[in-house]
Amino acid sequence: MIIELENQEYNTLLLPIEWRFSAAAVGLMRFFDYIEDVEGIKLYERTHGDEDIDVYQKIGGYIEGIKYNQRDLTEERYLSFCEAFFSDEFQHLKAEQILQGDEFSEDQIALVNNLLTGQSSNNVLKKVFGKQKFDGGNKEELLFLISQNRLEIVKETFRFKTNLYRKYSNTRKMLSADNPHCRLLGYNLDEGRKSKATSYKFDTDTFIAQDYLEFDFIPFAFTNSNISFFINNNCDLDSLKKANEIIKEKMEEKDILKDNKYIREDAKTKLIKGMLEAGDFFDFDAEIIVRSNENEVYETFFVRKRALALVKKIYKTSNLRFVYKYNYDYWLDVEKEIVNCCMNGIVFDGLLERLLKISMEEKQGYASVIIDKLVKMNVEWKEMRNVDAKMWNVKKEGIEIGKKLFAKGGENKVKSYKNKIINACISHDYDRVLEIMLQISGYVESEIETIYKIVDDKQNCSDIVVCFANALGSSDKKEEIEDGE
Repeated sequence: MIIELENQEYNTLLLPIEWRFSAAAVGLMRFFDYIEDVEGIKLYERTHGDEDIDVYQKIGGYIEGIKYNQRDLTEERYLSFCEAFFSDEFQHLKAEQILQGDEFSEDQIALVNNLLTGQSSNNVLKKVFGKQKFDGGNKEELLFLISQNRLEIVKETFRFKTNLYRKYSNTRKMLSADNPHCRLLGYNLDEGRKSKATSYKFDTDTFIAQDYLEFDFIPFAFTNSNISFFINNNCDLDSLKKANEIIKEKMEEKDILKDNKYIREDAKTKLIKGMLEAGDFFDFDAEIIVRSNENEVYETFFVRKRALALVKKIYKTSNLRFVYKYNYDYWLDVEKEIVNCCMNGIVFDGLLERLLKISMEEKQGYASVIIDKLVKMNVEWKEMRNVDAKMWNVKKEGIEIGKKLFAKGGENKVKSYKNKIINACISHDYDRVLEIMLQISGYVESEIETIYKIVDDKQNCSDIVVCFANALGSSDKKEEIEDGE
């Protein structure tokens, strides 16, 4: 919330009581830090717990906030900060950097023209430069035009670029005073068409709208990635600012080039791995705000401490990067599936069954390695007892039975029985699983103790069946963990 202060050095107090104000606080602090570096003046201060401010009584206690003067939030400073913060997004800066040189190649001349008036330019640049072309000898004219029109270029580029202001807010509301409804997309209304239809029971008095100039600083709080994130851990300003700095750095990392191909990660997977790499800093439940151009609204999800701990435990022992392509536009991304399961409190049963099916194919042995790791975590996620001992005994017996099958009937016999068990498991036909295992027991003339474990709890035996089936025909040697292709 934002409070007007009277008879104080600063006239405005911002308290991060919900995500919009938290994001505005982060954006404003980054803005104020920039102004301090550039102008050498400090324009804000944090509140202190011993301050006598009546508003804390109304909200039920002290929340750390920031105090500043709204008159310091000028358009010129705002646009200067835009240009510096999103410097990689402005074509005129790229052209300006080239024009600072003394000699220019044909490629550089062509690039400058493309940036200012060609396909890489935008409407405001074409308006400023018109038919003016760079020929290698008129750089001073172009630099003068950039200098004279810098604020207009920055304002219109920032306003309409799809990954900048336009991604977050109504472009007509930028740098405007308070509006009758919130400028943020998803909170914004078109008064000419929707006012009553948007309210509860068509009563416009039930519609609550808050809008502040400070919401224009929200884009600076999100990560500058295709799918952008903001972490609202607003327990204190240090945590709020540090958490988003960590994630911003992680999300804006370039894709890794390996074996002449880029390793691209799902956005949410990359976010969670960034939180894991931060060590114990994210030792709490966190609200994540998501903004994507594919949706017209802000989305939110929660990362629970318990779920993050589970993912961390999996990554301690395993490399889970494995992508299986079914066809041109459909594939299985194991890391993405694991993260989604953990974040939503879903067990790995469905993922394990899909991996079992994949493991039946040749050259997909890494799927079995992942199954072996995940099945142990799955039973732990279900809070079953004696996990390690039980699953180790099942795996060990599966390996031993597989050896006996191989000795008596060869590799094809092992594959045949393994595929039968897997198909029955995927169909959730555990009576058929028991029937096949009894056939194996008779064939190898050896008792299979895993059968009794299944019979004892047929309703919750899926992990035991998966573990046994995955172990058939595998080696008891320690697997080497490498990237899955």
